[in-house]
Amino acid sequence: MLNYTLFAVGCYIGMRSLQVLSEGHEKAKWVRVLIKVAGIITLYAALASLIVWYKEINFLGFDPGD
Repeated sequence: MLNYTLFAVGCYIGMRSLQVLSEGHEKAKWVRVLIKVAGIITLYAALASLIVWYKEINFLGFDPGD
């Protein structure tokens, strides 16, 4: 289960870093799309992590671990 949690945390860190790196370019369409895609991936990873935590269902393609 720790694998899923670490993956979700890594996705969040990646999303936040994209937001910081794109500071000053918020008006550009490609930046908004990139941040939205990163946000959707992060939300999916977080949801999958929570479901695996309670139901032990594999969503992200790897074993939950010990």
